Amino acid sequence: MEYDDQTILEKKNVLRLNNAESNRLTRECLTTALMQLMKEKPIDRITITELVERAGVSRTAFYRNYATKEDILASIREQLSAVTNEFLSKPELKEDEYMWFKECFKLVRDRADVIRPILGANILLGDLFNSQSVLDTLYPSDDRMSRYRNLAMAAAFQKILITWVEEDMIESVDEMAAFCKEAFQTPV
Repeated sequence: MEYDDQTILEKKNVLRLNNAESNRLTRECLTTALMQLMKEKPIDRITITELVERAGVSRTAFYRNYATKEDILASIREQLSAVTNEFLSKPELKEDEYMWFKECFKLVRDRADVIRPILGANILLGDLFNSQSVLDTLYPSDDRMSRYRNLAMAAAFQKILITWVEEDMIESVDEMAAFCKEAFQTPV
């Protein structure tokens, strides 16, 4: 059976797609397995062997996709960051502080199952809400002192979000949004 150049190229493209899909599924399995294991014990006590067994993949598949377990967490954090960046760019939220805070808390609540293990691994969520931009969205800084104020408020806001998650989100999203709107009002 003879193959022309076009047929060979098509077969290579199909193989590439299959490999890409295989790698994507492997990463999903590893991520899920790591999140499950982190509910049982700290990340520093999880071995690669445990992780690949739980994920149902080989060690080779793990190392084809990641160098360390922490790389999986970095990937999760990047995905969360992409979601928050998309959220922060919604123009309609820039006009309503209460709705902006409410949507932030909803976003965190809806992803608490992913955020908790990251916090449990003592990995900061600094990338989740970029401290430079998170409150600049609501309170644009036009001078250095305003910028410093926004940085301080962003750090406080991140601590509020983290504490809320760590303490099982007892207060409602609405309560937290109202609190933050009042706490972070710009001075007159």
